[in-house]
Amino acid sequence: MKHFEWSPRPVASAKTIGKEVFLPLTGIIGITVLLVAILYAFILSGKGLAPVVPVHVDDGETVDPNPFRFAFMLIGFSLSFVLAAISEHKGRQGRTLPAFWWGYAGGTLLWQSVGECAWHFSIRNEDYLMCFPHIEGASAVFMVLIVTIFLLYCYERKAFGWGMWVFVLSFVGNWFGHFIQIGTYPLVSNMMEERVWFQLTGAIIGGLTCIAAILLGIFSARDTKARLCSCLMLYFGVGIIVTGVAGL
Repeated sequence: MKHFEWSPRPVASAKTIGKEVFLPLTGIIGITVLLVAILYAFILSGKGLAPVVPVHVDDGETVDPNPFRFAFMLIGFSLSFVLAAISEHKGRQGRTLPAFWWGYAGGTLLWQSVGECAWHFSIRNEDYLMCFPHIEGASAVFMVLIVTIFLLYCYERKAFGWGMWVFVLSFVGNWFGHFIQIGTYPLVSNMMEERVWFQLTGAIIGGLTCIAAILLGIFSARDTKARLCSCLMLYFGVGIIVTGVAGL
């Protein structure tokens, strides 16, 4: 697969930019709201039931290993790769936008399964618990570096098709957006409260991400795929602002 096409000057009309950079943002938000609602429906259904594993504190947070969260994790993890396969198939057929929607849904499901559910569970090994990694916390810093290097290598080698790239970027964007706030806080924990750090990173990093996404979408993206990537980047910037500044 060739790389997404970028250029130092705009090559699309304002109508095309609006259609392929700003309008898809509504679809991304719609898919996100639906998947978040499904996740929370599962979590609420498991409230009051016996936990799958003992409750403990991980990275300063108390885990909630209820059985319905566990069910969502297994279903979501498996389904995410099915959606990734559909996305890649659509992409190979030249159906750019359908591949984008399937890939985004799959990547978000994978994030919910791995990033928001898996760390709540653990395996008891004699006298201690072997916990699944909290990848949005500070302990994941080396994972973030390794994945970043790996993705740059894959981009240079043109390792993924369009659908798989959307799937991967959707997962990584959700992950890195959370890590920027949660995983970096221990570095400044002696200087400010967590709420203040979240607001600062939300406003500054989220704002800069949004600005960069818009500028790339308008002035550099040369094809639909690049403009959709700019839209995805814009969404993650908005997400960082909302979770940081609004505290959601």
